[in-house]
Amino acid sequence: MKEDYQFFMETNVDEYIGQWVAICEKRIVSHGKDVKKVFREAKKACPGARPLVTRIPDKESMIF
Repeated sequence: MKEDYQFFMETNVDEYIGQWVAICEKRIVSHGKDVKKVFREAKKACPGARPLVTRIPDKESMIF
């Protein structure tokens, strides 16, 4: 999961603002507004792995 977090920190996720994303094996495997659906899709894409699931905040909510 540490590598997936590092991938997340280094990746431009602007196209996913306001959505949930799931990262597994250093790639985005699912995204959308429904966190349960995103998690299910991620588990299918990476069986046996624990995906990193996080919400990309709206620009107004982002802290720099």
